[in-house]
Amino acid sequence: MPHRPTAFDWMLVASLVVAWGSSFVLSKLALVEVEPYWIAAARLIVGAVVVCAFAAVKRQLPGLKVRSSLYFVWLGFIGNAAPFVLITWGMLHVPSGVAGLLMGAIPLFTIVFSHFTLPDETLTPQKTAGFLLGFIGIIVLIGSEALSNVLFTGNALLGQLAVILGCVCYAINSVTAKRFGSGGIYEQSAGVLVMGAVLATMFACFAAPFTLHNASMPAVLAVLGLGLLPTGFATIVWFKVLERNGPSFTSITNYLVPVYAVIFGALLLGEPVGWNALAALALILLGVFVARFKPQPLR
Repeated sequence: MPHRPTAFDWMLVASLVVAWGSSFVLSKLALVEVEPYWIAAARLIVGAVVVCAFAAVKRQLPGLKVRSSLYFVWLGFIGNAAPFVLITWGMLHVPSGVAGLLMGAIPLFTIVFSHFTLPDETLTPQKTAGFLLGFIGIIVLIGSEALSNVLFTGNALLGQLAVILGCVCYAINSVTAKRFGSGGIYEQSAGVLVMGAVLATMFACFAAPFTLHNASMPAVLAVLGLGLLPTGFATIVWFKVLERNGPSFTSITNYLVPVYAVIFGALLLGEPVGWNALAALALILLGVFVARFKPQPLR
């Protein structure tokens, strides 16, 4: 029987939304002075160091067994290094609105993959309707302009395909972690972040010059913040939510993160919040309710 989400599970989801939603503002601050590939590598290194420290305290440091090592390498690649690089490169060629719209497809990919690979994640009309409502909410949030900016030629097309492929990577990552995951939460988090940091650093060394040592204190603090909150802390919480509820429930955060990012940007950077943000939030919450609602049996 699938786990029925409790208040604690929704608190975990809320903390994930806050952590991942904060990454947009922190990334804007870091990108002013630091190459995007090195931001990806540095945040994974910081996250790995912090989580390994917690894992050591909990006596859950990842072992060196062949099966677990291959598992960590795969999730480090498919869930961290590959999507970070693909989406970062894609955003060089497409507007941020288009990228945000395309990333709204992560939950849709996730529920489809889960349907075919996880026995407790069967795709139902109710669940499909709920996730589609959430995706419509993303379209309302981003605006119709993003749809008009979707192109089918040149680098713009390649950029869009790169973002979509990054979304597919995230969905595969969720399903793989749920199906084959073993060991403690800290052990898995540490192993995945260490492997992701190694792979991302290797790519960054070939892709761009190292400039972090010349960055100002605000940029450095932004990179550290990315490593601590949306990378280290969020990875631990993500594994916990995934273990308790499965990929479909966990992917709900992908709809809520953009809304939080808009609100957070308004509070911290003074960016305007339009009616579309409120309408999008209403649609997304309605979609979550539809997808998760289970009527009580009559007595």
